[in-house]
Amino acid sequence: MNEPTPEAGSANRNWKVVGIAALFIAGLIASGALRFFQLRTENPPALTAYAIEIYVALTILAAVLLRRSGVPLNRLGFGLPFKAVRYLILAAIGVGLIQLAGLLLEPLWGRLFGETRDLARFSGVSGSSAELIKLLVLNWTVAAFGEELAFRIVLMRGIAFALGDSRTAFGAALIVQAVVFGLVHAYQGPAGICGAAINGLIFGGLTLVARGSIWPAAIAHGSNNTIGILELYLSG
Repeated sequence: MNEPTPEAGSANRNWKVVGIAALFIAGLIASGALRFFQLRTENPPALTAYAIEIYVALTILAAVLLRRSGVPLNRLGFGLPFKAVRYLILAAIGVGLIQLAGLLLEPLWGRLFGETRDLARFSGVSGSSAELIKLLVLNWTVAAFGEELAFRIVLMRGIAFALGDSRTAFGAALIVQAVVFGLVHAYQGPAGICGAAINGLIFGGLTLVARGSIWPAAIAHGSNNTIGILELYLSG
């Protein structure tokens, strides 16, 4: 009886990783759809109330399955030495790029889609200190670190591994995770999808420059969102 060759074993493992990544992408888009129905329909299904919990559970499950399949997740982006100055500089560059992209592209989205990004979900923070604190906590946990872990560490790393860990593989993974990140923000309208996808490219680029560390992108993500949250709060 012939034993499987190392090449065959590697191919089987790669296909397994592809399957896990594909299911994770489908799950992320589904959780985004739940959030869309929760925020943009009058009578959303009861399941939509658990969109965040489902997203968190999917991320944990995907991380475990990918790690057991041999994908080196570098301790989920936290295991590398923390280079404070370098990471803070990268984060500042990221925030600057996102702010510049918003300044240049928001008018374009308005002309293309007839509307800018729909941020009605966050309107309750206007003039409310209690909502401000609540939103900042969610921003720095679920958004800043949670989304960076899901998209830039688990998803991007898994896709790149399945495609061979080459520069081309990481380039493809960067684009795919950004597109999925945009689709998950469909509740913000077409402009929100495009804006989030561009942000996903920037956050993914920061993660690649930091060689897989979650810190620069997470700090940039949280800081950029904080700027927007404070603007909404002060508008009231």
